[in-house]
Formats: sequence, structure tokens, C-alpha cells
Amino acid sequence: MASKPETRICVDRNVPEILLPAAQRDIMALQGSSLKAKGALVRQKRWSAGSVLRCRFLDGSPLQRKQVEHYAHAWEDYANISFRFVTAGEAHIRISFSADPGSWSAVGTDALIEPYFPKHQPTMNFGWLRDDTEDEEYRRVVVHEFGHALGAIHEHQNPRAKLKWNKAAVYRYFSGPPNYWTKSDIDHNIFARYSSFTTNSTKFDPHSIMLYSFPAEFFLDGKGTKTNTDLSEQDKAFIAEQYPK
Repeated sequence: MASKPETRICVDRNVPEILLPAAQRDIMALQGSSLKAKGALVRQKRWSAGSVLRCRFLDGSPLQRKQVEHYAHAWEDYANISFRFVTAGEAHIRISFSADPGSWSAVGTDALIEPYFPKHQPTMNFGWLRDDTEDEEYRRVVVHEFGHALGAIHEHQNPRAKLKWNKAAVYRYFSGPPNYWTKSDIDHNIFARYSSFTTNSTKFDPHSIMLYSFPAEFFLDGKGTKTNTDLSEQDKAFIAEQYPK
């Protein structure tokens, strides 16, 4: 049986197709499946370059909030985007530490789709980050989730990725604890690759902050993916192109 992956992974929070803006639905219809309409960064879900995104915590301790705000700003060094943390009023990004045990984020402007992300509910969650969590884990998870908030998606589903999955091992692992995913969940979160038709993507980046660590047993060639805790050089260059200064 495959050993437990070194890191926990977040779950895609994809807005149901019926709730998407008409333009996005039309593009997905050309693909024949919303499952395929993904990418390294979904073009239709980018914010406008120069946007100031208001971020507000819905709960969390002072230390949790301080850590998240500190690491979220890593993207600002390369992207023409700003995260402004506020304590009241409306916010584009609403952050919880207790919505559920997982970590996830709305992808880009999906956060604005109120029927799926009501204004009193979070658009981002950090379910396993606590006051005693190590700084490296905070950095890994926070920078990853704020990458989703900018429209980036998981690197292992990059349309240019050619990972040699041992599907039997992957199904066996993720169908058990702690995930208990269905076959459909596993197909969607692990195997489905994003469409180059609706997305901007670069060559597969094994060092990307958007790539999770998977053990060698998950691959037919016995080559796992490592734990990435910082923005890679390709991450920096790519996000700068998507949000030019």
C-alpha cells in the first residue's frame, strides 16, 4: 500500500457550472466538460492587473492572522496586485481557520460569485494551521492558497504535465483515511489535467509552490514530487506575466 504523502493537499473549490458567468459557460461548452476547463492559471478568473484585493479574517487567533498576512504578501513582489487586510466591511477574500479541516481557496474571481461564496462565508480556509504550526508549513500552505486566489491551479494538473501515475496506488490511498474520496473525487483532484484552450500555462514546474508532494509509490517510474515551500523562479516569472507591472 502506498505510504502517506509527506504533505496534506487542498481540495479544488470549483464553482458549479450553472453559477458561472455566461462567457465562462460558453467557453466550457466548447470543451464538452467543465472538468477539462482548468489550467496553470485560468484566464477568465484573473483579477485586473493593479487590483487591490481586500482580505478579512472571519475568525482565528492573533498569531494565525499575523502568519497568514505575512506570507500572503510574497506574491506582491512579482505580481501587479495588492492584498489589503481589513478588519471590517466587504472583502474579496474572506479567511477562516475553522470552516472545515481542510485547506482551500476560491480560484481567482470565483470569490465574487455570491451564490457559491455568500458574503458572510469564507472564500479561503486554513483548516490545519494552528498557533503551534511551524513557520515553514505556514509559508507553504498560505502562499499556495493565495496562488489559487490569484487564479492559479494545481501544478500536477498543468496541461503540459506528463506524470506517470500509478492509478491503482492513488485510488487505494485517497479512498481511505483521512480523505475517503470517491473515484470521481480522485479523478477530479488528481488525474484531470487542465485545458490549454481556456488557460495560460508554462512547462511543468517540479519546483512550483502550486505542486504538492506525492510519494514515489504514486508513480510508475518511482519518481515522487518533493515538498515545495517557496515560490519557484518559474512561479515568479509566470505570475509577473499574468499581472504585469
